[in-house]
Amino acid sequence: MKKQQPDLNRRSLLKALTIGGSATAALAVSGISTAQATEKTAASKHADGYHETAHIRSYYNSLRS
Repeated sequence: MKKQQPDLNRRSLLKALTIGGSATAALAVSGISTAQATEKTAASKHADGYHETAHIRSYYNSLRS
């Protein structure tokens, strides 16, 4: 019988798909964590201290008159 040569192109493709899928999954998971951390930081910045908004400025202006 004659031995078949392994198809290296097919093996390379399968390896690339496996590695690419794993890398994509890892990036997706880390991207979610980063988005959640950014959202928490943004929310905490708005909760701290006094903020003069347009509504408050108009109230102050009405007191001056």
